[in-house]
Amino acid sequence: MRLHLAALASGFYAFLAGCGGSQRSSGHVEPTIQVLDAGSEPRQRLHYDLAENASERMELTFKLRINSAYTNTVLETAHRSADFPTIKNTVRIEVTDIGADGTMTVNSIVEDVAVLDDVVDATMRKTVEVEANAMRRWQRSWRMTRSGRISDIKASAPNDSAAARAQLSNVVETVRESAVIFPDQPLGVGARWQVTSRYVASGVTWERATTYRLKALTDLAATVDAKISMHADSQPLSVEPNATTRLTSATSNASAELVVPLHSLVATATSHGTSEMNLLVVRGHLRFASSVQTEAISSMRPVTAAAPRSGR
Repeated sequence: MRLHLAALASGFYAFLAGCGGSQRSSGHVEPTIQVLDAGSEPRQRLHYDLAENASERMELTFKLRINSAYTNTVLETAHRSADFPTIKNTVRIEVTDIGADGTMTVNSIVEDVAVLDDVVDATMRKTVEVEANAMRRWQRSWRMTRSGRISDIKASAPNDSAAARAQLSNVVETVRESAVIFPDQPLGVGARWQVTSRYVASGVTWERATTYRLKALTDLAATVDAKISMHADSQPLSVEPNATTRLTSATSNASAELVVPLHSLVATATSHGTSEMNLLVVRGHLRFASSVQTEAISSMRPVTAAAPRSGR
């Protein structure tokens, strides 16, 4: 599926944060691509060449740490740190159709979710387990061109609650931003290209720039480094009578290394990212300034053996 791990982090962060409430329109803008350096000779066009009905499983892991602080009108302050347990998902994905132009229809389903024993706060673990278990049997489908552009994303969950629908709206945007997009020109080792786009998660609109570098290339796979930088300008998140929440600024940076197969579905990848979001909350005469810093560590790999199905 060639996921940016930073995109995965954004999606899982939205899930962990509960991401309830109303979701604004995505304001999706098609990504633009600029080749910065075509790389050394020999060069070739890079594209995905998959077989119809190709089916694979992948294992996704995600670890999140959050530090938050706030100051209110009377200068009271507070600070909290949270270390979330690692979540491991097993997902089956399949190419179900390939059009005449090579555009692929891809379906995925979350077969299993596990919360690992790497956190000591039992209350936090229980809360995460409840939310994680709700992700089982989530399904997504999308279309992907041979260059990696994503469109026609659909997502569904067995639990059709308002919270599930809000989570799925974030999933849709995460999938849209998750494919490694190749330029429509020949590239060689050392090539660099940048993809800019607009990304929406939990109601926050981000401007995103991803710079890729082609480290190595074989007939089977491209090894790619990715540097992801995002920023969000001041914007309202919630407006109610006598109560508003505004994002005043936000930044996010991540790096990833991906081994991207050109003839199969699942990349092998690792990523590390950090972000900071600054909020202003007004409740009547009270004003709270809050800052939230996150650190996310993610990984992805193909799973060759059939994943066990949980009876829960």
